[in-house]
Amino acid sequence: LFVLSSKKKNSLDKFEKKINSLNLSNVLILNIYSLGVKKPIELSREKFLHTYLTIETQVEIAKIVNEILFLKNHGDIRLVAFDLDNTTWNGVVGEDGIKKIKLDFYQKKSLLLIDNLIGKGTLFSIHSKNNEKIALQAIKKKLSFCKNVKTKTFKYINWESKLKSIKAVTKLVNFSRKNIIFLDDDMSNIKQVENFLGEKNCFWVKNSYLFYIYVKIIYFINRNKKDNKKRYLDIKSNIKRESEKSSVGLLNYIKSSKLKITFSIKKINYERSIELSNKVNQFNASYKRYKFLEIKKIKKQNTVKVVTFSVRDKYSDSGIIALLILEKKKNTYYLIKEFVISCRALGRGLESYFLYLTLKKFNIKNLSVEYTKTERNLPFIKFAESIMSKKENKKYIVDIVKVNKKAKKYEKWIKTKIN
Repeated sequence: LFVLSSKKKNSLDKFEKKINSLNLSNVLILNIYSLGVKKPIELSREKFLHTYLTIETQVEIAKIVNEILFLKNHGDIRLVAFDLDNTTWNGVVGEDGIKKIKLDFYQKKSLLLIDNLIGKGTLFSIHSKNNEKIALQAIKKKLSFCKNVKTKTFKYINWESKLKSIKAVTKLVNFSRKNIIFLDDDMSNIKQVENFLGEKNCFWVKNSYLFYIYVKIIYFINRNKKDNKKRYLDIKSNIKRESEKSSVGLLNYIKSSKLKITFSIKKINYERSIELSNKVNQFNASYKRYKFLEIKKIKKQNTVKVVTFSVRDKYSDSGIIALLILEKKKNTYYLIKEFVISCRALGRGLESYFLYLTLKKFNIKNLSVEYTKTERNLPFIKFAESIMSKKENKKYIVDIVKVNKKAKKYEKWIKTKIN
């Protein structure tokens, strides 16, 4: 992080431009004249305080550095929600018209970074209080150089509050609020959304330079993550799934959706298994948070089974969405050490079916699940309590009859492959 300061603005701007021309991928630059401070320097202070930076400038630098460090240390940003007017572009499209809104240097750079991240699987949503038709036309014309921004962002353009649209996209993606970042130029919107996402997850974009700074640090964090291009398509497909389930019911959805499940025992994708173990919170039995070497080591044990489940249907290929780690204790008694399912796969009745396949494959007559109850894994707790016979020492004793009854009615409609 390179904070540039000088008494001469023009010299500093030239110096910044020269550094930027090097395209250093691991350097983030803050120019004191671009932070939105009205009076960045005051020369009379230098004689007594040994700095010509005003208090406002020093406070702003400290605030932005703190925000950058928060983002850098966050590590798991899954969705970035951002505003249109005076954030993505300069001007208010509904009042000024499409021709008069402009994108400056930093906005264009920000959007190119966003477009790159969308291509790798980071989700972005656009939130704007505007006439939907006009705003969509503006996106099409003004953001024509960013194909992913145009076609692969969730768009909430209406006259409702930003808070309402942020809640709507949170429900749609089914992520924890902690994994969502909000960027907006309007402090009143920031204050509203802070009550929902939390103060640290909301960033006031006072100018396009700060928009670029925040987007660039998000880019630094997410650029090298494994591509998850299926995520956007799968969430979009969930809208169609939910619509069908609402109209015809879960069983009829399963009958018509051409579900295919791959039950993997031998060929395990360790990277995806670790990702599920460490990032899934809502449907997570025990929060073991396994590491790469741990899973490889336990898989070699004769008494342990590591299982993953992949799912696809007529709407999309969800990929590997569940991990189950099973330990054999006695002849027919097994203990589930880890059971996690990606949040985007919940609500399809698959939880019971995964257990049903496991019971059947390993001829299990007695099954328990280790669990840790938290504020975040209510979906798992509700499911476990719906299939248990009793609780015992931080374990749910599974009622196998209940599992079979729940899942067997789906069996003839789901094509299953054992890998």
